[in-house]
Amino acid sequence: MKHLLLFPLLVSAAFASGIPVIDAANLTAQKVAHAESIAKWVDSIAKLRTQIDQLNQQINIQGDIRKWTGNPVEAGANVVLDVLGEEDLVREYGRARDEIIRVTRSLDSLENTADGNYRAIRSTDLNGGNLQRDPLTFRRYSVLDAKQANTVQVTDETKAREAELQEEIALTLQELKAATTDAEVQKLSAKLVALNGQLAQVETARRREVDEVALQKIANDARLEQERLAVAELEARDNHLANQRVSAYMKTLKLRSTQP
Repeated sequence: MKHLLLFPLLVSAAFASGIPVIDAANLTAQKVAHAESIAKWVDSIAKLRTQIDQLNQQINIQGDIRKWTGNPVEAGANVVLDVLGEEDLVREYGRARDEIIRVTRSLDSLENTADGNYRAIRSTDLNGGNLQRDPLTFRRYSVLDAKQANTVQVTDETKAREAELQEEIALTLQELKAATTDAEVQKLSAKLVALNGQLAQVETARRREVDEVALQKIANDARLEQERLAVAELEARDNHLANQRVSAYMKTLKLRSTQP
């Protein structure tokens, strides 16, 4: 009991004498509040660190994707299209049909031997004179010969072009196998499609020239058959008219009597 009574007396004496007194309850509350603030800061820093880690992860993923896919602009610069220039894509092989017909001379086919494959047709008669032939009769054959020569020219030109394209296709396939990014694969695949399309165009040009020769030959044969039919029909008509004239003339004749 003496100790309990002594503590209030000591506190009162301390205040009376000016000695500082520590408020334990208030100090404890401040420490708790400070600890709570520190906990909130730690939580905020942890959340911020998580957000930074997520951003870094996204950046790394985008970097990996960009590294794998590549830069399309840079990939496009690496794709060389020397064999697919604008002039090559619109290139015409051989001579045009109108030019062939315009420069063809009607009687050229008579002297054409196709590099020694045929014998030249002789135009000298028995007396040693030069036989004057009808140019229109043989013009169709001259045009046919010119078309055949043009087909040979187109075949040579397209063969050289085809060799260039096939070589470029082989190189592109090697580059496609060695491509490390998706952008390069896409660019090289597009180039390969273009090369194959150009190769098909070259083959089409060659076939078209062969078709031109076949069509000219069909046209010549059809025209020859038409002319023969027309000549036969005209000849039948002329024979009929000649018979009518002979019959009319015979009717005008008077027979003499042989009786005395």
